[in-house]
Amino acid sequence: MQYRCTTTARRRGMLARTPFTETEIEGVGTYRLPNQWQGQRLRRLRGEERHTAVLAIGCGMTVRQFNKLPADKQHEVHKTYLALMAPSNVVPLADPAPAYTRAIPRAHLSIDQKLAIGRRLLRNKAALHYGHFGPWLDKEEGLSRHMASQCMALAKVSEGEKRAA
Repeated sequence: MQYRCTTTARRRGMLARTPFTETEIEGVGTYRLPNQWQGQRLRRLRGEERHTAVLAIGCGMTVRQFNKLPADKQHEVHKTYLALMAPSNVVPLADPAPAYTRAIPRAHLSIDQKLAIGRRLLRNKAALHYGHFGPWLDKEEGLSRHMASQCMALAKVSEGEKRAA
């Protein structure tokens, strides 16, 4: 069985950091991991039917077409799926900010969380040039300008109380 990486990362020489997203299987074709929409559809299925459907969709086939493949080809597809899902192939998501400083969309934040977010926002605001903080803040997910101003005001008051004490 020959695996061939077809991601653009290989062409750029970043293979160590970028996971394989698809492989070529001789006699079957290209196997790709299911996309988000396909994954939602697959979650409705249960048991062996679901596993077979994951393998079939990855090959661009129906379950009936996949079941008609010879057993050795089905086994190769299964091994390819396991290789793509291996922990060594999955790159962890980058976490730009510590968890306690991230805003949670539509959630109630504790005072400590608001203080931590406010302090981080004040540090970022001080580091940015005049007029750049607003656009940067708009890119932050889950944090409105109103909530940001509340958090920063709370952090300023907290800092003022610490200095006064």
